[in-house]
Amino acid sequence: MFEDFLDEDEFDADEGAGASVAVEPSLAPPSENTDCFGHEGIERQLLDLYNENKLPHAMIFAGPMGVGKATLAFRLARFLLKNGAGGDDNQDSLFGDVPENPTSLSVSKDDPVFKRIASGGHSDLRYFERALAPSGLKKTVFDVETVRKIAPFLRMSSAEGGWRIVIVDEADLMNKEAQNAILKILEEPPPRALLVLICDRLGAMIPTIRSRCRTFMFQALDKPTMTTLLKRAAPDATLGEIEILAELSDGSIGRAIQLHEEKSVNTMNTILAFLSEWPDLPWSKIHQMADTLGRKDAAGAYAGFSHIMEWIAQSLTRGQAVNADSVPETLKTPELTRLKDHYSLGQWIEICEKLNAHFTAVDRSNLDERQGVIGAFAILGGQ
Repeated sequence: MFEDFLDEDEFDADEGAGASVAVEPSLAPPSENTDCFGHEGIERQLLDLYNENKLPHAMIFAGPMGVGKATLAFRLARFLLKNGAGGDDNQDSLFGDVPENPTSLSVSKDDPVFKRIASGGHSDLRYFERALAPSGLKKTVFDVETVRKIAPFLRMSSAEGGWRIVIVDEADLMNKEAQNAILKILEEPPPRALLVLICDRLGAMIPTIRSRCRTFMFQALDKPTMTTLLKRAAPDATLGEIEILAELSDGSIGRAIQLHEEKSVNTMNTILAFLSEWPDLPWSKIHQMADTLGRKDAAGAYAGFSHIMEWIAQSLTRGQAVNADSVPETLKTPELTRLKDHYSLGQWIEICEKLNAHFTAVDRSNLDERQGVIGAFAILGGQ
């Protein structure tokens, strides 16, 4: 299983840390994506509300990261900006006749509305995300300065006589001041204004916001959908790699693409090779891996490593709690089965908690990622 990746004497640092050039994903970004797989039920609900002229002024699209929430938000925005207000008012489209009782939110890629939204040039749509910090990275929170731009935009008259739409990504990262600021526009919404808040953690939104929005819960993508999307997004991946990426990403195509770019399948194969030697872990090789993942240019690969380690522990815990069949196929080796059966369910739960606390401490305290790697193997290996 590991012969072509890991030689007998050393860890292949470049492949294991994802140092090779990442493959450009072929899935379009949400503003340009014509497809939205796996959420047909939510699309149907939105169409029913539109056809009944009952679209709410504010919505929350909640669910796991990277499953298509922003893609469906842009799909809805394109439809509304092309087709007018809906119901009795749906004849004010500037780009042709509006179909009666439409059965899809789809808008052709050749449509002028699609093209302007894809280029970021539609005057009646704004997309807000976390601002950049001086370091060039996104701020850790969604600040109030960004949120305060939303209400003035929504209160302006539509440039084209239809909707004014705002999409806010990662809204669950708004700080308390920002969430309170957005309440003002929710309490007195202007006509034909729509606010879509996208969040991974619904519980992070304050109750007063949730009570004023219609919430749509998105689910993780199923395995056939993940396979279809991964074949498109990662055409260079083998079927075996696609299988592993689908398992690792827990139904999130966004996470799967990120893991593929970071060469996380190679990283996982290395981890599994090390764990197959349990209880006598190959610490010299683990230290080599730690040196590689601790480099400044390996931040993405280290993030993939931490995700994989927690995923392995959680998967083996489920296997102990339910039955062996619940363990992903990738982990059904004699060596890992022996590791799984060595610990009781209570011990596995404790290992998962320790791993989570360990990676959180490394991240929040800006500790050396090398210690993140070494410490994780120590926890999982029972040292």
